[in-house]
Amino acid sequence: MSENTHPETEFQTQLLEIVADAISGAFFVYDRNDTILFASAQVRNFLPVQPELMAPGARLRELFGAIYDNGGYSPHKPDRRSRAPVGRDDWIVGEIAALWKERSESTERRGPDRWMSLTRRRFPSGFGVCVLRDISEHRKREDQWRADLERVQVTEEILENLPFPVLVKDRSLTHVGVNRSCAALYNRLPEDILGRNARELLAPDLAERVDRINSQVLETGEPFQIAERVVRADGSTTAMLTRKFRVGKPGRYLVVTIMEDLSDLLGGGLPADAIFTGMEGLDFVHSDMRPPDTLVEEAVAPVLPIAGRRVLLVTEDSRIEQDGLPQMLGLGLDATSARSAAEVKAITDIAAERQMTIDLIAIDSAMPFECLEVAQASGIDVLVFEAFQMERELMSKITRHLLRPKNEKVEEEPDVEWQVAAEAAVDVLVAEDNAVNRIVFSQILEGFGYTYVIAGDGEEAVRLWRELNPRIVLMDVTLPKLNGYEAASKIRETEEVPGRTPIIGVLSPAVEGDRDACWAAGMNDVVMKPLSPDILEDKFRKYLTDSVSAIKRA
Repeated sequence: MSENTHPETEFQTQLLEIVADAISGAFFVYDRNDTILFASAQVRNFLPVQPELMAPGARLRELFGAIYDNGGYSPHKPDRRSRAPVGRDDWIVGEIAALWKERSESTERRGPDRWMSLTRRRFPSGFGVCVLRDISEHRKREDQWRADLERVQVTEEILENLPFPVLVKDRSLTHVGVNRSCAALYNRLPEDILGRNARELLAPDLAERVDRINSQVLETGEPFQIAERVVRADGSTTAMLTRKFRVGKPGRYLVVTIMEDLSDLLGGGLPADAIFTGMEGLDFVHSDMRPPDTLVEEAVAPVLPIAGRRVLLVTEDSRIEQDGLPQMLGLGLDATSARSAAEVKAITDIAAERQMTIDLIAIDSAMPFECLEVAQASGIDVLVFEAFQMERELMSKITRHLLRPKNEKVEEEPDVEWQVAAEAAVDVLVAEDNAVNRIVFSQILEGFGYTYVIAGDGEEAVRLWRELNPRIVLMDVTLPKLNGYEAASKIRETEEVPGRTPIIGVLSPAVEGDRDACWAAGMNDVVMKPLSPDILEDKFRKYLTDSVSAIKRA
């Protein structure tokens, strides 16, 4: 420290340098006379000027003049033919005027793939501050998101207008995609096909064959093709060449069916059988696409081994109740519903008095936690589901749950139900304070086969991260003690290798606008509630790059 430097001034300068190191960016401070009082060392990474122009006492006019002379905020001199015709003095006046506003923000391009944000704030005292941040990665994510959205829209438009039927089924063999030609083949509207399976649309023998082939393609990944003499839903007959392919990633496989109508070849009077003569490796089979209720002889659907089992559906959503009970009854289940914790208790008490066994209580995750407590207190097996699962996979989850051997049921210890041994390898750390969401997380992660631990608040999340070194963190942003943003920031501050642990923010629709806050806190990505197993699996595939341990362990 020199003799002419006041100790308090030196302390303030050191404090500002510490602040500059702590934020993910740079800043400079100026006074009402447009004189620079302080500029962090990181400013040199953003502004293409000599260091002396950012030294205390330098004038903002000279600073912006040098920036303009060096090509603006871009570190490379631009092509003068492409630069906007703004004069030097006008540009400088505009930049200084922005610094005099109470608050202003702007984004500047610094190169082909580099972007910088400027946040300016003028305080009542006359002092001002300008914060500069590199937002290149954020812009890249936005551009990638837009490109992905455009690509999806183009793909959907192409598939929708293909002249031959295309249909897509998920791993539960439920229709999740059909184009116009496919809907015409079934003689139904697309919405009457989506969310339904082959047994609901086709005769039992054809549905059984279709499901068996689709399952084979999903399990082996081997393409399949077959030649069919097809009776369309309207009764007309044609010949088709059907091909099936598996697409997607492990845990998210889909089976795509393409049916090429050969009616043009048949138009000349060529018999259907003759078309496939000499085509090796193809079976020629009869496929009647007419709805089951239009056929004279209708096969009796096999009785599932869960027939007669009792299931209590708990939901306040009339749509879930109206859709869910018929589906359960269609599986042969003895099903009823309850809309509150009081109704759950009354039904379970009556069943106990009459010595009637209720095999499963399926609870909508939107119900109050009291419903879950009453259900668990009854000793009956409990399954918590999200509303979106009703259309796609809830019935298969219930079936698997009821068919599970009794000895697979693990008794839970209330004080350690979310914990794993400190020395055990942990794949996923979940930070979630809502009890129902905890159960949803646990069911999804157990289904994937990942080891996990759940923290109930932000402080516990940071502590468990330090102790267990998880491979990925799912961070709810509305946590007690430390919220999700603060917890993520603390993790980033203490990491030995910056950004080593992927952090996925979990947002509710009410705070969807806080995505930028997630990026600012150091998070890598976000997911929205209600939680989707497919979306979570996609994030795990993206960020858990260890191909061996990232494979879904069923």
